[in-house]
Order: sequence, then C-alpha cells, then structure tokens
Amino acid sequence: MYDLVTDCRICGATDLDDVLDLGAQPLANHLRYPSDRPPEPIPLDLRLCLTCSTAQISATVHPHELFTSYLWVTGTSDAARHYSDTFVDRVDRVLSKLDGIGNKAPKFVIEVASNDGTFLRRFLERGWKAFGVEPAGNIAETAAACGVPTLTEFFSTELADLLQREYGCADVVVARNVIPHVADVHSVIEGLATVAGDRGVVVIEAHSAEVILNELHYDSIYHEHLFYFSLETLCGLCEQHGLYPFDVFDSPISGGSVVAFFAQHRYPPSSRLDEEVRRGRGLETNSHDRWEAFADSAIEHAATLKEVIAECSRSGKVVGYGASARSSTMLNFAGITSADVVAVIDQNKLKQGRLTAGSDIPIVSPEVGIGKIGKSDTVLLLAWNFKEEIVDKLRRSGFRGSIVVPLPRTIRVL
Repeated sequence: MYDLVTDCRICGATDLDDVLDLGAQPLANHLRYPSDRPPEPIPLDLRLCLTCSTAQISATVHPHELFTSYLWVTGTSDAARHYSDTFVDRVDRVLSKLDGIGNKAPKFVIEVASNDGTFLRRFLERGWKAFGVEPAGNIAETAAACGVPTLTEFFSTELADLLQREYGCADVVVARNVIPHVADVHSVIEGLATVAGDRGVVVIEAHSAEVILNELHYDSIYHEHLFYFSLETLCGLCEQHGLYPFDVFDSPISGGSVVAFFAQHRYPPSSRLDEEVRRGRGLETNSHDRWEAFADSAIEHAATLKEVIAECSRSGKVVGYGASARSSTMLNFAGITSADVVAVIDQNKLKQGRLTAGSDIPIVSPEVGIGKIGKSDTVLLLAWNFKEEIVDKLRRSGFRGSIVVPLPRTIRVL
C-alpha cells in the first residue's frame, strides 16, 4: 500500500532531515461509512532535503489507493468556480504577449488532473479546444457528462507521447495542484514538456511553501501531498527537464498558491518572476531553520486548538465545517475526535453519511449540521481557507454562535 523513501525524490540525495512528525494517520480522503473497517494508519512525517531544499514526506502511497476514486470535486466550491475565470484571464493575458501563440485561434489546452472539468469549461467558453486527463473514474465521468472531453488515466511520459501523436502539441498544458501529488514526478514533468512542445506553455499551480511557513499551514501536510515546493525548488525541478520559468502570479487556492509559467523556449522573465525569486531568497524559504521553527509552532498550535475545542464542547455543542483532506491532518494531529465535535458539515454529497478519517466524526449536509447548533454552540471552521464563503453561508442561515477559525497562523473566534 505504501513505501517509505530514504532518498530525495527530486535529486536523489540521501540527506533527508526530519522536520515534523505528525504521527501515523489514515489517508485523508478515505472517508469510510460507519459499517466499514477503520483505515490503516500510515506514517506522516515531513522531511527536508539538505541538498536541493525540497520539503517532502517519507511515505509514498500507491497512486491507485489515492486517486482511482476521489471525493474532492472542484465545482462544489464557489471560490474555486470564481477563481477559474480569473485563472483563464491571467493565462490569456500572459499568452497575449508571446509571439506565435497570442494571436492564434482556436488555441488548444490540455489539463492534467482536470477533476470535474471546472477550469476546462472556462477555456471552452472562450472558444478554446480543450482536453482533460483525470485518473479518478467517478470524477472523469462527471466532466465528460458536462461536455469536457476527458481521458481516465494517470499522466506519464508514455501517455504524453500518445497524446502528442494523436492531438499534436498543446498551446497550453495546465497542471494545477497535481505536481506535489506525484511520486514519479520526473516522468510527469517530462510528459508536460512533451505535450507542450517547443513553443507551448506549461502552467503549474502549487501550494506555496512560503505561505505554508508564514501562515502555519501544517494541515496541508497529508499523504496525497508528497512535496511542498517553493518557487525556487519548483523552478529547479522543471529546469532539469528543459522547462524554463518566465512569469508567475499568486493564487488564493489552498490558502495561498503560486502559479508559474514555463516553456522550452526561453521567453524573457517577467519583472514579477524576478521579484518573487528575490523575495523568496531573502525570506530563506528553503532554510532548515525556517522549517524547524514551523514545526515547533505547529506542535504548539495543535495543542492550543485541542484546549479551545475542549472548552467549547463543555459549554455547548461543536460542529465542524468542511470535511476537507487538510481537516483530517488537523483533527488527528490535535487529537480532536467525535468526543469533542458532534458532526462535520460538508456540501459534497459524496462525503455525506461517511466518517472523517481517523477522528470518526459523522459528516452531514449543511441542512442537518446547521439544525444541530444554536447560539450557545460553536462551529469549528476546518475549511478555513474558504472562510468568507462559509461564514457568509452560516450567518445567512441564521447562526449567531461562535465560529472558531484555526488558521492562518493564530486561532481566532468570530
């Protein structure tokens, strides 16, 4: 089911240094029904390569265990749907400055790990040709039913060769929040370069290590996320495969991500890219000391959160909001269980009726969950990275009790 690595997956060095041990935890998205057997706990510990500075976990769970049937659906998030328009706007803006691509019509985009096709639909609406590659059969079927051509398969160098022969090179290849998930990352990056060809653009989005450190996103560490890239370490990986960065912008996804543009052709780097690289080096994002301080703060934060929720549960009911993968890490690391939280609300119907991984808290619909709480009760905002969206829904529903927002960095009560 899993293997433990001792060598860096990026550079092969043997000097992986321990940073943070989050304990053995079940797979974050393996949400069982009450009648199912409890899932197997797997070591979850963060390490830092002292040679290439890439942060990574030690356990590699076999991809078929993680991704062949998936419960995260992009289109269930209002924020993700709104951001999909912004994302395509930014891609269009960057491409408009490039000779040979900017004025081409129609352009062709391939997205790797395209989920339910939410982002590809935005491209299609603007007259692009689009094609998705998605390993989760249940999610790929949803995309295809919505008119997004989608192949159910894991992306690799071999698949990239087949796609290039059948469809030709893409003008844009999008890989959003997928590169950190891939153990055979060199095969995937090489495949992106193959599908993009000499003049195509590769757009990679990943949770920013700088944001993870600054805002204490220890809840983003779970088995699907093998890597925690800074802009510098992501660029170093891509340059090994002849993909050179030339632009960048920030994304709100995951509480703060970086979107970087790469190509085999050496386009002049933008002033934004130069500034972000300088800033990251100045902040020492890749230093061991920064990651050690992060680990110490995470341990302290989890202990404090446990105390806050225990106190809230003594004076009333506590209901969680958002059965996200990152909530699994937070609940398990803090030792919060169904003894503290009576239910977790999630609007994704695929999750309702199941139990949170490890902490075994029932997952319910918003209607059921809001019906359980009154003004003397508390909501623990597990999906804190969608705070504005969820707080607005709670207040419009009539809930006037306390809302505990655990991150970023400090615990706040609204």
